[in-house]
Amino acid sequence: MSALLPREPRIERPDGEPEVVGLDDIESDAVFSVLSAELARSILSELYREPATQSELADRVDTSIQNADYHLDNLVDAGLATVVDQWYSEKGTEMDVYAPDGDPLVLVAGGEGLLDDARRAVADADEVETTGDRRG
Repeated sequence: MSALLPREPRIERPDGEPEVVGLDDIESDAVFSVLSAELARSILSELYREPATQSELADRVDTSIQNADYHLDNLVDAGLATVVDQWYSEKGTEMDVYAPDGDPLVLVAGGEGLLDDARRAVADADEVETTGDRRG
């Protein structure tokens, strides 16, 4: 029966805009709170390498599935990770596949002016990447 269910199709990462978060942003509390845990940072790093299920992430960061689930829930709640697909285990159980929500994540320490500058720089870099327009 497992041959009838898709197990691990290739995942296309969502085309997200770079996320720029400043220390004074409303969402910064959630982002920094989640990223204060070393395990959450490790899981997020693994997701940037390749989308994965909870059990795969647990294996890759050497933790329990329950720990991976806890940190993934927090990463999703903070807007740093998202479910991009479902795969099926060999037993036919549906498993969520996670990936980063946006690419890349930019953390900015400084006043509002620096945050605006960082957002413009990221937007300009994204424009150069997509159009090939290099401003000098």
